[in-house]
Amino acid sequence: MYREDYQIRMLQINEIEGILPVRGRGLDGSSCYDYDVSGKVSVKAMYERGKIKSADIRSFLTRLQKVMQETEKYLLNVHCLLLSPEYLFYEDEQFYFCYFPPSDKDFWKEFHVLTEYFVKQADYEDKECVRMTMLLHKETMKENYDLGKLIDECLQKKEEEEEIKPDPVPEDTRFTIQKKTGSGESVGEETNHRWPQVSKLLNRNKKPKWGDWDGLHIEEEDLK
Repeated sequence: MYREDYQIRMLQINEIEGILPVRGRGLDGSSCYDYDVSGKVSVKAMYERGKIKSADIRSFLTRLQKVMQETEKYLLNVHCLLLSPEYLFYEDEQFYFCYFPPSDKDFWKEFHVLTEYFVKQADYEDKECVRMTMLLHKETMKENYDLGKLIDECLQKKEEEEEIKPDPVPEDTRFTIQKKTGSGESVGEETNHRWPQVSKLLNRNKKPKWGDWDGLHIEEEDLK
């Protein structure tokens, strides 16, 4: 028997940032919850086609931090946020969460399980991604860890390593280039050179393609 409590009412009368619209109903003697995921793709599906980048981790943690604040603001239970990759969704560079009222899972343990997924799917050529995923996984293994402080630590910009740069070359500095002539003689040419600027290439994930999604349906038995 489906019984509606204040949580669903709170979700229906407020647009809560980062939480998917949801409605509850009875189905075969149990409760079923429908979520509007049109235009969105699950995290699980998205990273089956690519690796997680540091920008993705930062975006996710920023969003999670905001959603946790929103649940507290609207008197919702943070343990009802689902953290499994198949129940996390993405659209337009933003992540979205399912709020599942009957959930009896421990949010902190579920987040640690999610960090294991991050470690597995991380782009190991992205050093900042490796740093964050390893930090998250290591710290969440501790009992009673402080997720808020951990997120703040991860979101802090990594101290830029001191780059070894060559001394600037004065305008009048000349370099001699040796060339071989047809007769085999070496001829010296002088030319002005300046060290080229080094530009960083930022890898951006292309917006994933996905099919049409009519909705997501979760029954109580699915998560028991």
